[in-house]
Amino acid sequence: MKLNQFLASIVVLSVISSTALARGPGRDGGRHKDEIVPMEKHFNPEKMKELGLSEEQSAKLKAIREAKQAESEKLRAEAREARHKFKQSIRSNASREEIRQAFQAMIDKKEQLGKLRLESILDARDVLTDEQKAKLFSQGK
Repeated sequence: MKLNQFLASIVVLSVISSTALARGPGRDGGRHKDEIVPMEKHFNPEKMKELGLSEEQSAKLKAIREAKQAESEKLRAEAREARHKFKQSIRSNASREEIRQAFQAMIDKKEQLGKLRLESILDARDVLTDEQKAKLFSQGK
C-alpha cells in the first residue's frame, strides 16, 4: 500500500513540475499582473513603436535582444533536457537522492531562465527615458 501511495505522489509531483515548466508568459490569463514574466509583454514590438524610440535606442534594444537570445535558447534547451532527465528518473529505478538531484537540476535551470529574463528586462528598461518608461508601464495596468 505504501508503495502505491509513494508512486501516486511521484506522479503528482511530476505532473505539477512539468506543468510549471511548461507555463510561459501570457498563459496565466492576466491573473498575476505584478509578476515579472508578464512584464515582458511591455517590451513587445507594438508597444515599443508607441514610445517614439530614437534610432540609437532601437539599435541598443535590438543588440540586447540578440545578445540574450542565444543564451536564452541554450538555457531553454537545458531546461527541457533537465525536465526529461527528471521524468526519466521518476520512471526508472533511480534512488531517492538521484531523483532529488534531477529535480533540483530542473528547478535550477528554470531559475536561471527567470534571472536571464529579469536581466533582459532591466537592460531594456535602462535604454528608455523616464518619460518612455512611464508611458510603457502605464499601459496594461
